[in-house]
Order: sequence, then C-alpha cells, then structure tokens
Amino acid sequence: MRLAILAAGLSIALGAVEARADDITDQITEALKAYQNHDLATAAAALDAAANLLRQSKAENWKRMLPEPLPGWTAQDAESTSVATAILGGGTSVSRTYRNAGHSVEISFIADSPIMAGVGSLLNSGLMTGGDAKLLIIDGRKVTFNKTDDSYVTVAGKVLVTVKGHGVDDATLRSYWKAIKFAELEKGAS
Repeated sequence: MRLAILAAGLSIALGAVEARADDITDQITEALKAYQNHDLATAAAALDAAANLLRQSKAENWKRMLPEPLPGWTAQDAESTSVATAILGGGTSVSRTYRNAGHSVEISFIADSPIMAGVGSLLNSGLMTGGDAKLLIIDGRKVTFNKTDDSYVTVAGKVLVTVKGHGVDDATLRSYWKAIKFAELEKGAS
C-alpha cells in the first residue's frame, strides 16, 4: 500500500518534470508491476531509480538559475551533485565558477535538503555574525560575509546560496549577488 501511494505521489510530480519524463514514468510503471507481482526488491529499486531521475532533473533546473558571467568575465559549465535521501536526507548542489584575469567567483546552491530548514533559520537570524562574519543587506536580503570573501544567504528557508570570491573586490561580489535570480530560486524552492 505504501509503495502504491509513493508511486502515485511520484506520478503526480511528473507534471513538473521536463527532462527524462519517459524514463521516470517507465521506472514508476516497472515499480508498480513489480509490486503487484510481490517482487518488492525490484519495486523498491525501480522507485529509487525514478526518485534519482527526478533529483537529476531538478538539478538541471537549479543549474539554469545560476547567473550568466558579468561583462568581461567567463564562466565554466555548471556542475551538479544529487544525493539520495538515505544520506543526511538527500539534496542537490549546483555550482559554477566565474573567472577574470586571475580572479574568480564561485556561486553555489544547496537545495532539496531537509537539513536546510534548520540551517536557513540560523543563517538568516544574524546569529552567525561577529568575529570574522558580518551581516550586510543586499537588495533587501540579509547576506552574511566573512573575512575569506565567502558570503551566504538562504532563500525561502530551503536553498543555501553561497558566493565565494578569490582576489575580487566587494563591488564584484555585490554585482554577482545582484545577478542571482532570487525570484526563480524562491519559485523553485516552493
């Protein structure tokens, strides 16, 4: 019964998935058939595969939300990692590195992790400031900076956004913060 409910839930989620929808549907169908034949190991493996494909699709969506390089900068291809729920509740991370004349900025998002709710509350509270860290407001968002030019904020309590600068000035970091598509991140987080 639980497997059938999970399969139905994954089927409903397919409406929001663009990439590999046929593979996902095939895995859910395989899981349902295996479950009906009392082959629980195959059913579980097929549902795990479907969930993994959904996470991969979601990672591709997160990668599209990374900003384009600023004028005069280049950007590497975005990278992503999706982790199954068995590992700390799962999650997705994406990152992209931007370069200009020996300087670099890395922007990363960590999303789809149940741990983010607690981390987000802590980071957005401003309690993590002091010592090496200071709280700044950029376009109405509380951003925590530290001396190593790392800065971070959570979006909708579900997405950790980190901007790391190497050899860049404050104005460049702020420009990259302003280039982040926060409205899209908030929509993707919900």
